[in-house]
Amino acid sequence: MKNKYISSLLSTILVSMPLLTACDVGRELARSAMDVVRNPQTDAGKQVLGSYAYKHSKLKNLEFTCVKEQFPSLPQEADQLYRYALYHDFKNRWLPKPGVLDRYLPYYRIAAANGHWQANLTLQEILLKSKDINIETRERRGEGIYWNEKLMKILPASAHYWWSLYIDVGYGPKHDPDDAIIYLRKAADLGNAKAQYEVGELLMKIQDDSSHSVRLKVTDKMRACATNQMYPDADAALMASVTESSEQNYKQALIYTHQGVKAGNDTSAHIAGKVFYSKNPDSRHKKWGIPEDKERSRRYEIISDYLTRRAHLKPELNVHDLDEIVPLPPAKLPSWDGKIAIQRFEEGPAPAKPSDELVRRLAQQAGLDPNTGLPK
Repeated sequence: MKNKYISSLLSTILVSMPLLTACDVGRELARSAMDVVRNPQTDAGKQVLGSYAYKHSKLKNLEFTCVKEQFPSLPQEADQLYRYALYHDFKNRWLPKPGVLDRYLPYYRIAAANGHWQANLTLQEILLKSKDINIETRERRGEGIYWNEKLMKILPASAHYWWSLYIDVGYGPKHDPDDAIIYLRKAADLGNAKAQYEVGELLMKIQDDSSHSVRLKVTDKMRACATNQMYPDADAALMASVTESSEQNYKQALIYTHQGVKAGNDTSAHIAGKVFYSKNPDSRHKKWGIPEDKERSRRYEIISDYLTRRAHLKPELNVHDLDEIVPLPPAKLPSWDGKIAIQRFEEGPAPAKPSDELVRRLAQQAGLDPNTGLPK
């Protein structure tokens, strides 16, 4: 397994070099943003932008065209393994018991190796952040990079976002400090919603008054793009809604708020509830001018409450079925049992355990050990 990780690291070095030279944002601008993050008191933006001609060329590098990440359908057999592992993973997240999550890693691994991108993303999240698995840091690093290489073939935008995370925490080969931002911008240009939001936030940290309006326009475009994705970014949706409401574009603010709810943001759900009905006659949401609808308000508040109570289910927490529960006006409200799809999954009966035959076959297809989910 270690040999496979070493070869994975070497190939990562080879893959990364052309990306670093071809990235749209420019190394100097990326370094400026990194300097601002490290030391907000420095006027790094002005150091980078300099003369008018140089500033003009760098501002041109900021230009952004919205691209939305395309998510392929999930392989059905691999999905059986993923849902089985995720269900038991969810049950263990509030008060994790030692060794429980380790038992389900093979299912995540085998599903990911068979093209299940959700399993891949969940697995990388666990390897990078979870304290509840018995894997040494060095092995986590190697395995995370191994799975991200697999993800590159399915979701290159998401994979670039993960490269930025790995570089930022020191995984893989040595990189310059600003390389993480270069990968982040590449991920944004390829369509990753979270990267689009984060690049926009970094641009607003550059301290240069003369470029502020340009950077603000780019940031607004990035937030809007990240919000209107198939899988929206929760933070981008909330910020986009705040921006639109401050400019009194209340109809658009409501659309963005609704998208934030889809992304699993409890604050967005609470705001939406107040927009449709508030007992407080002086509520700031009254000026949105949205016709009162107590039932819509009630549904958003129920969703907000669930999202708040189940925050530990992030990043998988979402309300992708929102339009089937509380579509925006003028659509009529359908009947509803009071639960969202992920809630029915999490609170419902455990999925059937995948058969040993299925696990062995999928593992064999991917060249993995069926007992561990690791390469043989």
